[in-house]
Amino acid sequence: MPAPQGINCLLITLRPGERWTYQPPAGHTVGWLALAKGQLEVGASIRTGELVVFEPGETPITLEASGSLDSVFLLASAVPHPHDLHLGNYSVHTSAQALEKGPRRIAELAQLMEEAGNRNTPSGTIPVFR
Repeated sequence: MPAPQGINCLLITLRPGERWTYQPPAGHTVGWLALAKGQLEVGASIRTGELVVFEPGETPITLEASGSLDSVFLLASAVPHPHDLHLGNYSVHTSAQALEKGPRRIAELAQLMEEAGNRNTPSGTIPVFR
């Protein structure tokens, strides 16, 4: 599946001892990695379940799988967006208004779900509220 313009998102498997270097495209100064399985070395050890954010820049990222298992991870890089970030407890928004609106909408949907009661169908599907 193609990623949106300005973003690379790669699912990678490295065998134990295998090394790989990622060269971010021009302009991709934001990079992060989520390790699903295994262990990686990238100047420091990354373990299963960890998420790391790389220092800003277009520097190549060299990874080596360590340990006895394959390492499976998601590596992404992107062009920074032009918006300031507004951080909530569980979300990130591009404006203070959107940050305020998000939790309010979640509360509205929670109320609708509570009022509707058990909406499981025989197939187990739960209808979507809009």
